[in-house]
Amino acid sequence: MEVFEFLEGTEREELLASFTDTEVAAIIEEMSDDDRTALFDELPAKTVKKLLAHLSPEERKLANALLNYPADSAGRIMTPEFIDLKESMTAAKALDRIRATAAKKETIYTSFVVSPERKLKGTVHLEDLILASPETAVTDLMDELPVFVSTDTDQEEAAATMSKYDLQTIPVVDREHRLVGILTFDDILDIVQEEATEDFEKMAGISPVDESYLDAAILTLTRKRFTWLLVCIVTQLFSSFILAHYSFALESVVALAFFIPLLTGTGGNTGTQAATLVIRGLTVGEITKEDVHKVITKEIISGLLLGGALALLASLRAWSMGTGYGVAATVAVSVAGVVMLGNLVGAFLPFVAKRFNIDPAVMSGPFITTVVDIMGLLIYFEVARRVLVLG
Repeated sequence: MEVFEFLEGTEREELLASFTDTEVAAIIEEMSDDDRTALFDELPAKTVKKLLAHLSPEERKLANALLNYPADSAGRIMTPEFIDLKESMTAAKALDRIRATAAKKETIYTSFVVSPERKLKGTVHLEDLILASPETAVTDLMDELPVFVSTDTDQEEAAATMSKYDLQTIPVVDREHRLVGILTFDDILDIVQEEATEDFEKMAGISPVDESYLDAAILTLTRKRFTWLLVCIVTQLFSSFILAHYSFALESVVALAFFIPLLTGTGGNTGTQAATLVIRGLTVGEITKEDVHKVITKEIISGLLLGGALALLASLRAWSMGTGYGVAATVAVSVAGVVMLGNLVGAFLPFVAKRFNIDPAVMSGPFITTVVDIMGLLIYFEVARRVLVLG
């Protein structure tokens, strides 16, 4: 049973399919509530319905209650197996209750003081109960202002709250402030891993994949990657239009074509770097929506420094190729402009996404590279047209 809870994906599905009904009933019944809910979320609805029928009435009611909470919410991943203490208890009575119920609870290191109406009043740590004199009231030992989340809190927000306050356990309350469950650090680690994986996929222009790489079908992986690649192909058509529009410049000064890859590569990489820093800051809470002006200011200064250094190197490269002063100056000005543009686009687009409740991770990778490529080409050819007096 303990081994089964640590298995993932198709392994658990294959084992369930090979077990008898009696074996399935025993395993599902003994699983912890949060792990069982996570398993049900992975399985087809038809299979879940069949498994629910194997549960005892009490466990079935509990499983249905957890499954009824919104997906990706704290209520969906919490466990109702926690130690609750009455306000009237002493430290000795509290320890007696912990000893009597510990075997069936998720954790014993933090207990929760509740009113007769089950409203959360405070939290008390096992260490404090052990060190206190037996007659001390738990209300004198508890934290009267505990950090908590509600059942409809997004699981990513719940993880951020636990990380911010360095908690091992966090209580979950319903809309009436009644304690209905807890989240533990192992639940949060799973969330952090899932969210990080999802962000990495989005930043690479891949729609999130539910299965592991080896378990996912080839067609699934292809479909998940195709969407953003199609978007890039369509938007890159603008680059073709720009090149066609400025074909006169390329015909007049062929050397301009030599530096197009340098411009697009530098701009795309600069934008991705800026976006990665901002997205990371927004994700961990170091940056808020109100910090947009500070971020833009920093990226402007950074763009000036980076653009100046890279412009000097690019112009020296152009000059060493014998292109002449005009092309070298064009490349220098264009590189500086594209680096500044990449910084600003990469820093600003995640805030735009946040404003419209879109995951900022979407505004990275292929998307920013494509936007900066198009605008970078416009800058390049406009600078060339004026510096070299073309057209």
